[in-house]
Order: sequence, then C-alpha cells, then structure tokens
Amino acid sequence: MEWQRCSSSAITAYRHRVGILELVFADADMYYDFPCSEMLFEEFLVAPSKGRFVNGVIKPHAEQLGWTPTPRPFAA
Repeated sequence: MEWQRCSSSAITAYRHRVGILELVFADADMYYDFPCSEMLFEEFLVAPSKGRFVNGVIKPHAEQLGWTPTPRPFAA
C-alpha cells in the first residue's frame, strides 16, 4: 500500500497493512509501526484529530500488547 498524506498537524502520512498502522510524524523523518486491527484503523480514519487518536488510543493499545514501535527511515 502506498503512503497516504494526512492533513493532521501531528501526522504527515500513514499506511495500513494487515494488522499494522505505519505513521510518519510531522517532527521526524522516520516512520513508526503500531498494531492496528481493521476496526481500529477505520476509527483512525474518521477521528477528528489524528494526533489525539494516536496518543489516546493507538499508543496505549500498543503498550497493552507489549509493542515497542520501531523507527525506520521514511522515504516517500
């Protein structure tokens, strides 16, 4: 899947593949992966604030699963 641009002030781009949401944050040239079901991804898409949703839902979900996001270089 190709990167999708995001109009969020916190998130520059995202892409979703089976079970994983990859995010490029506005303050980094890296992307991070998070565990993400299809339902959680659909909620991310309609969230009025992508940054708040990531901080309030996606990151805590990852922490509960013992997931540590791995930064990787971003090249669009």
